[in-house]
Amino acid sequence: MDWTAFYDAQAGRAVRSVLLDTLRLRGDAAPGIALDLGSGAGVETRHLLSLGWQVHAYDADPVARTRLMDDLAPDDLARLDFTQARFEEIADLPDADLVYSGFALPFCAPAAFPRLWSGIRSAVKPGGFFAGELFGPHDSWGSRTDMNFHGLEQVTGLLSGLSVLQLVEDDREGQSAFGPRHWHVFHVLARNPA
Repeated sequence: MDWTAFYDAQAGRAVRSVLLDTLRLRGDAAPGIALDLGSGAGVETRHLLSLGWQVHAYDADPVARTRLMDDLAPDDLARLDFTQARFEEIADLPDADLVYSGFALPFCAPAAFPRLWSGIRSAVKPGGFFAGELFGPHDSWGSRTDMNFHGLEQVTGLLSGLSVLQLVEDDREGQSAFGPRHWHVFHVLARNPA
């Protein structure tokens, strides 16, 4: 996939709703530590930084670092840690009040996904949140062997032990940055019980 072209096509998009919903549910709780797994163009990381969060951003594409850090205020830069790595290369994740991964987790190799998911579950502090998307098997890319896909029952299993606050299955024809496609996406918002 041409990630640079994808980032260019995403320029100017709004902050993803699953992250905004999570922040609303937190109410007036103070900003904490957030992980942005697959930070891409940096839209969500920048939003979190603007709210005072300390953010650990991860992305495999070297262009992501430049796009993310370009024109950031010194105070925001001081609260940002960027790691250039594929999901398969991430050994440990720091403890976090919020783990966010928008449309990125499906790009983890299937054999490495269980370890990554276990790391995510371990990183979410008690009372903390996970927000993000998983792809279902009906997705246009569902036959790709280098990506991971989960049916509803599997997604429910992945979320076992968490308080599921939002689980929306989106299985429809639609558009992407590169044209028409069939989306099969699970939008997830869950909380680790305190």
